[in-house]
Amino acid sequence: MSINDLSENAQSVAPLTLDDLHVAFGGNRVLEGVNIKFAPGFNGLIGPNGAGKTTIFNVLSGYVDASSGKALLGDKDLAKLKQTGRVRNGICRTFQSPKLILDATVMENVLLGMHTSFKRGHASELFRLPAQKKEETLAREKCMDMLEEFGLAEDAHKETGDLSLGSQKIVEVCRALVGDPKVLLLDEPAAGLGADDVTILLKGLRRIVEDTDLCLVIIEHDLELVTTMCPIIYVLHFGRIISEGTPEEITSDPVVIEAYLGSGYAEGGSDGQGEPDAV
Repeated sequence: MSINDLSENAQSVAPLTLDDLHVAFGGNRVLEGVNIKFAPGFNGLIGPNGAGKTTIFNVLSGYVDASSGKALLGDKDLAKLKQTGRVRNGICRTFQSPKLILDATVMENVLLGMHTSFKRGHASELFRLPAQKKEETLAREKCMDMLEEFGLAEDAHKETGDLSLGSQKIVEVCRALVGDPKVLLLDEPAAGLGADDVTILLKGLRRIVEDTDLCLVIIEHDLELVTTMCPIIYVLHFGRIISEGTPEEITSDPVVIEAYLGSGYAEGGSDGQGEPDAV
């Protein structure tokens, strides 16, 4: 095999792949034969409540084991990696309800996202050796830059619990991003955010995706947000992918309209007045 062939093969490997993924809890089949190749950039994952969307994220981040099939980060089988190993290899996530230390500062919470990047051990930290102090200074600068990107620099030294739920969700996004992930899983990032916070969040995410090869997967019930941000969307229903394609293809697919969007969406047409029944 030539070097060119190797290069082409490397480029053809998707950042994140689900290969015939099945998950069952006892007799309850939550995912059945899910096949997805997520691309670099924005990927949307939508579907009714209980469709299995968060279960996919839980498999990818190591909270749930697949019953069969594979989840691949590049060409690495995630089943062979523990949760920390997945983070070290470049997969991070946020949650529907932020998982933050509320009595710690915003900066301290964001710094936790860089824990896999620190090379100095506890002894260096204890004795405040020059190399450790430099490493921490650079980490704080990087975290402050990220907070600045998302409009939270002024809140860096506030207790996280003093922030609104919307701001806490953005803090969690910042914490995930400072570790320079290859794949970022966002579970309903816009839920609880006001219009201004949504604008700040999306502007920051767009800039990062434009500047990197980040593969970003969004679960979101805000259909307008998903169709605006994501060039490709996957629709999950009862644990199966029932449709995939561009926003135009998804929102005009009769199967998706019947299973998820509802007749109200179809009747609303393209004027944006129809509201999905399930959203």
